[in-house]
Amino acid sequence: MPGIGVSLSPAGGSVSVGHARDHSVTIDRPKEKDGTDAGPMGGELLLLSLGGCYLSTFLAALQAEDPEADARDVHVRVEGTLVPAPTRFSEIAVTVSAPAALRDLISKPLLKAERGCIVHNSIRDAIAVHFTHAWF
Repeated sequence: MPGIGVSLSPAGGSVSVGHARDHSVTIDRPKEKDGTDAGPMGGELLLLSLGGCYLSTFLAALQAEDPEADARDVHVRVEGTLVPAPTRFSEIAVTVSAPAALRDLISKPLLKAERGCIVHNSIRDAIAVHFTHAWF
């Protein structure tokens, strides 16, 4: 299976710019950590990467199940618990919020996303990742 690669370059101070294919993202530290807050910091990007991978995998699985399905009311929140020495995530909680009326339609695609997300599969042996659903 082929690999995936990205590149990064400094952009002044604590700012760096990452490039993936034709896309770029600015990475920085918050002002309270001597940054300029020009973009998310690395740990936030890890959480965004997990959430984005999970959500895009879910959307692809949902599309395969029902091409007409409307997922606009499905939201994902990702929160990491930090521990010190060295600072790292000890666990990550991924919470999916969705209308109860979608439960039957999206339950199987959500499970497929949990099992198929590259980021989750890459970190799950190092960080406890918990997926929960909040139906409203």
